[in-house]
Amino acid sequence: MLPRSARRCLNSSANLCAARLLGRDWPRCLGGMRMGKKDRDEWIVKCPKCGRIRESCRHVSRDDVRRIIRLLDAGVEVYQAEDEREPAESHIHQPPRPVAQIVAPQFTMGDLVLAEPTREGLLDALTELRHKRLMYRRWGLKKVMKKTKGLSLLFAGPPGTGKTMAAEAIASELGRPLHVVNYAQLENMWVGETEKNIEHVFHTALEAGAVLFFDEADAVFQRRGVMATPWMNRDVNVLLAQMESYPGVVVLATNLAKVMDRALDRRVDIAVEFPIPDADLREKIYARLVPKEAPLGKDVDFETLAKKYVMSGGSILNVVRQAMRSSLRRGKRHRITMADFTHAAEREMKKSMLMSADHLQEPVRRERIRGYA
Repeated sequence: MLPRSARRCLNSSANLCAARLLGRDWPRCLGGMRMGKKDRDEWIVKCPKCGRIRESCRHVSRDDVRRIIRLLDAGVEVYQAEDEREPAESHIHQPPRPVAQIVAPQFTMGDLVLAEPTREGLLDALTELRHKRLMYRRWGLKKVMKKTKGLSLLFAGPPGTGKTMAAEAIASELGRPLHVVNYAQLENMWVGETEKNIEHVFHTALEAGAVLFFDEADAVFQRRGVMATPWMNRDVNVLLAQMESYPGVVVLATNLAKVMDRALDRRVDIAVEFPIPDADLREKIYARLVPKEAPLGKDVDFETLAKKYVMSGGSILNVVRQAMRSSLRRGKRHRITMADFTHAAEREMKKSMLMSADHLQEPVRRERIRGYA
């Protein structure tokens, strides 16, 4: 059976859309030129599905082939109809992908083991969010600012110090979902699309009443300047403008606050530092992360571990898991001993040293490969 456009053209005795029935030996005909009868011996009619040439098949009958040849003999022009053309590649028709992941908060403020200044910063943020109506209306703050402003938070500190947990705790205390921005979907190669995605992610979070969370925010809020590309500067401009007018809650988390744009200083309402916990906090984190059901040996001393090994809460969690693995390798009935924790802590410290080590210590060698590892 002929394609729909070919059947339409044949029935109307007008132009024949045979672009998909013709082989590559038709350059003159496909160009829209009329061919005389002297060229009929060169004509080829090819089925686009099974490849049969000048023969009937289950797709095209012998009568259809004869009708096509008769029309070509009569000088009918061959063209490619609009509805038969291959669709052009266009980013506009691609299915939309979510630019933010919706996360149900799992942590509360009671789950966080934080230094007192860090906890005070989070409590200040919650206080304003819970009493915003009082501050802006009854206490007259709206008359000064002319509008109700949202709240922008900056969480800065080393990895594993609780920044992501704190963002979830803020959302949990407010009874809101957490929208975690997906940078892979936020950025787009097409001009103007990244800016639209940025506006979309703020708009979606506002409609859902969610807390908008930019984890590793230094990846998108990079400092503008002559070294940055024009589109990167433009993206940062859009982000800053959205933060300026956004009436909701935005949380930025970063390990590299120094590389972020200086214009954030004015737009961030509360900056909270998440330092490496001290020995007392590390001891509390050990006690919090080791489940009560875990079979601990009598020699396990969290105070000694906390004083000897300086690490973040995320690293302490890795130590607890590794200690459990070491115990299970000896058998399920064995308890988790102090030696297991010590061995796990030593491995975690070595891992940190490995991640920060310069494996190209020779300047000559580094220069030879242009500084790339």
